[in-house]
Amino acid sequence: MENKTKTYWNNSASTNTDWGYYHPNNPERLEQAEQIIENPQIAFPIALYPLIQKYIGSLQGKKVCVPSSGDNMAVFGFHLLGAKVTSCDISENQLSNAKAIADNYDWDIEFICQDSKKLELIKDNEYDLVYTSNGVHVWIDDLPEMYKSFNRILKPGGYNLFFETHPMSRPFDNTTYNIKVKKPYEDVGPFIDDDKVPKFGWRTQDFVNAIVSADFAIKEMQEFHSLREDFEAHNYLIIDEGSQFNWPGDTFDWKVNPWAALPQCLCACSQKAAL
Repeated sequence: MENKTKTYWNNSASTNTDWGYYHPNNPERLEQAEQIIENPQIAFPIALYPLIQKYIGSLQGKKVCVPSSGDNMAVFGFHLLGAKVTSCDISENQLSNAKAIADNYDWDIEFICQDSKKLELIKDNEYDLVYTSNGVHVWIDDLPEMYKSFNRILKPGGYNLFFETHPMSRPFDNTTYNIKVKKPYEDVGPFIDDDKVPKFGWRTQDFVNAIVSADFAIKEMQEFHSLREDFEAHNYLIIDEGSQFNWPGDTFDWKVNPWAALPQCLCACSQKAAL
């Protein structure tokens, strides 16, 4: 599965693809970077950032690892907030694109090509925080293995924080404005679609059990919707007909927009045991 995922994202991030969003020379990418420079906090959902403040406090000098770093917007945000950041991803092309943006601004960020389930090139007990943004878990076929790697690389007392598409949205077809069931909640996959890469629709219990099995103590969980003021990349699920990136008229009125009746995002903060 890892080889298929790696190939998929390397192709998606290649200069030969139509997915121009991932290219460092795309003006939209540089515009997003400029927005984060102006306000680094927008690299995180408004509803989630208080958890970073509550449990991590000042990021100045803290060591942060971002596995499955993807578009690296969170990586840039952490760096600009004063953290020493390591960006890990299974795709060399994703990392190359992100490094090109970082080099453009002379940002001192470490980029390492690594599978999030293993993180073999990362030493034990290195980081104050391991953070994953939305869209990571769907690609992972063994959540306990990934969280054991996260625990290993954290310092004693360090934190893991994630936000993800809420599992309650997974049974529904998000290509239509009206809610339509497409699968049972208990069916977690793997699912094979047009890109031929297996994906998973994990349940809330799968997140919790993986975290606990890796000897983390869950400190807090939250369920939330994106806000209009959130960075563009975060308000992805409140949809309009034919496009999940557009806002319908009265976004949070569930009588108008059925999606507003469902939780959109799930986040959790957990802690590695201190010595």
